[in-house]
Amino acid sequence: MNKHNLRLKFLGAAREVTGSKTQVNYKNLSFLVDCGTYQGPKELRQLNREELPHADRYDGVILTHAHIDHSGYLPKIVQNGFRGPIYCTAATAALTKILLIDAAHIEEEDAAYANRKGHSSHHPAIPLFTLEDVEQTIKLFKIIKRDEWMELGAGLSVKLLRSGHILGSSFVQFSFDTGNGQKILTFSGDLGSDRSPIIKGPVNILESDYLVLEATYGDKVHHAEKLEKQLTDVIHKVMSREGVLVIPAFAVGRTQEILYYIHKLLKNKQIPPLPVFVDSPMALKATEIYRNYKEELKIVEGEEGFETSLEDPEFHAVSTPEASRALNLKSGPMIIISAAGMLSGGRILHHLKQRLPDKKNILLFAGFQASGTKGRLLQNGIDRIRIHHENIEVKAEVETLEGISAHADSKETVVWLSHFQRLPRHIFLNHGENQALKALKYRLQNELAITNVDIPYLGEEFVLE
Repeated sequence: MNKHNLRLKFLGAAREVTGSKTQVNYKNLSFLVDCGTYQGPKELRQLNREELPHADRYDGVILTHAHIDHSGYLPKIVQNGFRGPIYCTAATAALTKILLIDAAHIEEEDAAYANRKGHSSHHPAIPLFTLEDVEQTIKLFKIIKRDEWMELGAGLSVKLLRSGHILGSSFVQFSFDTGNGQKILTFSGDLGSDRSPIIKGPVNILESDYLVLEATYGDKVHHAEKLEKQLTDVIHKVMSREGVLVIPAFAVGRTQEILYYIHKLLKNKQIPPLPVFVDSPMALKATEIYRNYKEELKIVEGEEGFETSLEDPEFHAVSTPEASRALNLKSGPMIIISAAGMLSGGRILHHLKQRLPDKKNILLFAGFQASGTKGRLLQNGIDRIRIHHENIEVKAEVETLEGISAHADSKETVVWLSHFQRLPRHIFLNHGENQALKALKYRLQNELAITNVDIPYLGEEFVLE
């Protein structure tokens, strides 16, 4: 094999939405781009228990952004001997730290609960990783600036560019010497759009020889103009019933946008005043981090928008477990925003146990629900859902807020690619369910005439010559 070839191996998020891990080998160097956990049904989450071979041999990890499906496996490889640098932006490092600490707490609490109740198939139940593993992981973060090439060694360099997905999120570009000039490999991570009212959209890339591109919404087109009307209608409906609107929202990115939109509706008197409880300590911490990186925000301090939305008198931060439990004793009308966004754990499950059996209430999804998750089951109309080993009757209305995704949709992805002055010669699609992957492949081949589009399988390896 030519010593200048770069090898690409898909170790996660291959024909799946979550679990992002891609191995890049060049000469004697080996890096991971992202290191995330799987989310979704049990059989998928079980993959998180499989060890990554030779984790201690990686020269480093480059993170596209903080979300757990891109960062949540980091403590596991540290547990297995990895001690290299974890390269990312400052905002990504700040957000990843709070996400990993929260994930470790959940892992430890779930293991302790399973051992008390005897629910685990393993005796004793062991957390995927611990707070101690996370503390070791945090020490490895190394901040790099965007828009500047950094030499990794042996003719391989890396550069980060703004991807507009969440605060700190970046495209990852590698430049490598082929022995006959330089080639560029780009990872989209999660490609954002310019629809967010809070953070700046993705930059345009002029060229890349190879592109690893996400396809989460490869078969969808979002209609953002319907978002505010739908949110207004849902709030009026729940108020007329004196019910509770429960919104599961990702702590990083989604919660901040929901707060912005509700504040805007209140300010414009499109909805009457009602209490809004943010029951997610992690979301509250993330919101403070958003305040600290104003250069990434669309709205600068002093303008009406993100800053002022956080000071709305109707918004109430719920920090302690006691205050969270007390919410279950309150009656509507009110709004509860809580994590986790895919109902994979956290305080939202306690609110669902309390609110789903009452037809006055509305459950409003504001983000992608992966196949096999509780969220997807509820979207599909299941009438009973199992939460904390109890069967909960579903009488509440279930709706999905359209157009609020932090991911680019199919059309936006094609438009972003159309700005390339020189289109990639080869595209690899990951981060998507089968239908979305095939739909995006069709668009790329037929609208942009990119013939070389692959949908890798888990473990599949490609040689970039």
